[in-house]
Amino acid sequence: MIGYLKGTVIDIDDGSVVLDVGGIGYLVEMPSSMLSRLPGPGNTLKVYTRLIIRDDQLNLYGFLKKRELKVFSTLIEVSGVGPKLALNVLSVIPPDELLSDIAAGNSTRLRSVHGVGKKTAARICVDLKEKASKILSMSGGVKKTGEDDVLTGTSMPFMDDAVSALVNLGYRPNEAKKAASEILAKKGADGLDDLIKKSLQLLSKVR
Repeated sequence: MIGYLKGTVIDIDDGSVVLDVGGIGYLVEMPSSMLSRLPGPGNTLKVYTRLIIRDDQLNLYGFLKKRELKVFSTLIEVSGVGPKLALNVLSVIPPDELLSDIAAGNSTRLRSVHGVGKKTAARICVDLKEKASKILSMSGGVKKTGEDDVLTGTSMPFMDDAVSALVNLGYRPNEAKKAASEILAKKGADGLDDLIKKSLQLLSKVR
């Protein structure tokens, strides 16, 4: 089992990052919302990983914090939820907010994730309700947006949710983050919807 990797960022692509660790390039799949927060090529990065072996494939899944890895590992315990679907969920819903939704039995946002139907969303809430509540209680509840951002050191409101939404619309994580950051820095936004709208307008001009 590979607990974590620490190395140099070589490339960030849609859905994965390549890390050079001792001359070996490891391809690590990550939620798009986390990829958008990574430092660029040439920088050092540490990710907590889960190696999953299925048939003849070995896949590494990475996360910036142990807590995020814990949520991922908990999600894939649910029947019908594989690693890819779990990444989709965590690309749209921040881990702490997901735990809060599950603990409250609220499946609304889960149903909005591509690949998660009504039955799967309900199953996640039922199967993981107690575990979600336990994880939240151990950490003192849900963190505020922007709290403990170990990479950027910023507290930009709505940033992660906006970037996730833009990525789901087909934009690359890096360009989505750049657009949202520029809007917040220069114009500001009246809530998440306004930030997404203005970012889309900016991105349409660039393309």
